[in-house]
Amino acid sequence: MYDRRTILAGTLGALAGLAGCQAPGSADSDTPSTSTTGDGATAATDSTTAAEVDYGGWFTDTSNFDGTVDRRGQSAVTVAVGAAGNGGAFAFDPPAVHVDPGTTVTWEWTGDGGAHNVVAQDDSFRSGDPASESGTTFEHTFESAGTTKYFCSPHDSLGMRGAVVAGDPSGGASSQGTTYDFAAATFDAYWYSLYNMSTNIAMSGNGVPFPLNDQMAQLRDRRLPAMLEAAGDEGPPIRNPNLTFAAFTEGDPHFTRQPDFGGESGRPNAETLAWDPEQSSGIVSPSSLAWTHLKGVTWAKNFQAHFDLLPDGIQPQFRAQLLSTLAQVGINAAILVGGSRGNGALTHGDSFEFLSQYRPAAGEIVDGTRRPHHHAAMLWFLSDMTSLAQNGWFGYENPRPLLPREAGADAVFDPPVGIQEITDGVAETTMGLFDPADVARQESTRSVGLLLGAVGYYGPQAGSAESRSAAADYANGLAEVVESNLAGNGMVENGAANQAATQGIVAQGLLWASQLDGVDHEDTAGDVLGYMIDELWDADAGTFASGRGDSTYTITARDAGDITGGLNAADAVLGNTEVRPLFAEFFDATFNRGRLQRAQRPPSVSGSNPDEPPLPPKAGGEFGQAAVYNGEVAYDTAAGEWSVTDDRFYTADALYLANQDIWVGNWGGEFYQGRGVPGTSDDPPN
Repeated sequence: MYDRRTILAGTLGALAGLAGCQAPGSADSDTPSTSTTGDGATAATDSTTAAEVDYGGWFTDTSNFDGTVDRRGQSAVTVAVGAAGNGGAFAFDPPAVHVDPGTTVTWEWTGDGGAHNVVAQDDSFRSGDPASESGTTFEHTFESAGTTKYFCSPHDSLGMRGAVVAGDPSGGASSQGTTYDFAAATFDAYWYSLYNMSTNIAMSGNGVPFPLNDQMAQLRDRRLPAMLEAAGDEGPPIRNPNLTFAAFTEGDPHFTRQPDFGGESGRPNAETLAWDPEQSSGIVSPSSLAWTHLKGVTWAKNFQAHFDLLPDGIQPQFRAQLLSTLAQVGINAAILVGGSRGNGALTHGDSFEFLSQYRPAAGEIVDGTRRPHHHAAMLWFLSDMTSLAQNGWFGYENPRPLLPREAGADAVFDPPVGIQEITDGVAETTMGLFDPADVARQESTRSVGLLLGAVGYYGPQAGSAESRSAAADYANGLAEVVESNLAGNGMVENGAANQAATQGIVAQGLLWASQLDGVDHEDTAGDVLGYMIDELWDADAGTFASGRGDSTYTITARDAGDITGGLNAADAVLGNTEVRPLFAEFFDATFNRGRLQRAQRPPSVSGSNPDEPPLPPKAGGEFGQAAVYNGEVAYDTAAGEWSVTDDRFYTADALYLANQDIWVGNWGGEFYQGRGVPGTSDDPPN
């Protein structure tokens, strides 16, 4: 199988996503600091097998690996789960065993080290959701010869890995393959998602800076010490951050000076990672703001879900609070400002109707139209913020919220307006402003799918039974529009230029909305996905055609997000695991070989995939480019070649894709819960 390099400091440091930087003392330089080969051969001793086994770098970061333990001749073998190792109780013991074919291996939980599971890298077995109770067991019989590698999904990045060698280690399909599989693709999706969010919100300077004025400076000076105290940290983890609370719509991600990623100090200097402000649009849209902060809120939850795993140096509690703070400041500026709903930068009059484009520096409305896709983005984001507020997430509660139900010391507007009131208001306005049939006429059926997804996400966060019922009725109305635009073979007509993108987001929207009571359009979604997979998949290219008969496939970041969303929903909701190898091929071709992802950071470097993106300094330009998505790539079917056709960074498209990537990312939901399915993606629920 395809080995991904995971080093403790690098992996967990970059996981801290807000600043896109490493923890103190971690590696985040231009050259990977850990080799991926040379750990496998074992000598014949009393405790190890006589056969030499090359694991190809699998155990590079597994501290308790000391050769392969010989258990041949035994009909049953037990492996401890949660044994001492890898900086805690994060090990299998023994990590590697040699058994006879037909042997049953039983994994038994010690009860230490938190929740663990056992997952074969080739997906031939898995124990299920992580468990923590002592005495929990899982067993698997190894009938065929070969080497099977496995890991604990919550602690794989710490080195919690194992292997079972049955008979001849060179035999069997599971032995030494180098396939870029679903696990590898979702691993990369996780990291690429992180890079796009962290660069955008904390390093690029491509947005309205925080603090912007004296009032925000006072808020920062009051809040930062309180956040550090609540998190038990001494100071922020990044030097000279370029924090933004409202991202500009586009920018040029080339570095303008020699980048400083922190080296041994682990504290990058964000001054050196900023983009040229002259190349930024200077314009904010509801989508550029919403998709960026939805990603930030998602990461805040991801941090909290793994406080027990992340080391103190990562400062996840501080980061969770800062991400939540920036999201709340963004809501205040875009919708509320000064306590009057009518003064919001992106709102029209005293309503929750969103303008399309606003230039903050000039106080200028660039585009005053109201568009469905902007409302969909804001509704999706605000619904997740409501989840953060309702369910006691650390990042929202510490220190006290900026969007409280009652006035408080940190409240920046008066009278106070709660996030639930804002979210319900935006939902009501959206459903009243855009008749379902008008959504397709004003934009396209692609926007119908997007709005279906947003309404599905809103449903679990609606403030009343009446609001939930209204959301269900509206979703059914949108689904009727989809059905009226269906060709007999499942093709959705009147969509985006990229047909596969239309199919993907419409299918995901139908499946997300079908999580609401009174909404069930799974059969239609299955037909839509069937057309995408059966008619548009190009096996030779390893990607989806933009349309039947097209000689060139043009794929934007948003297109890739729509396609990813459809494949994720097919697997997560319909249980169609056959899409997993398709996703792996699509991701490797489009993101890696096609360079939709222009660069990567050391934590995701494998060294074994010749098509993976370069490190930032080698990604083009005098000083390199940030590790973010390109605007557009194209595949020439005649030449069999990919090219980057637009290297601008389009915030809404890139961060929309970043959200879709985190939902499918990191071993398909093993680390991030729920795959983005409404009501299931977080605990507490979204």
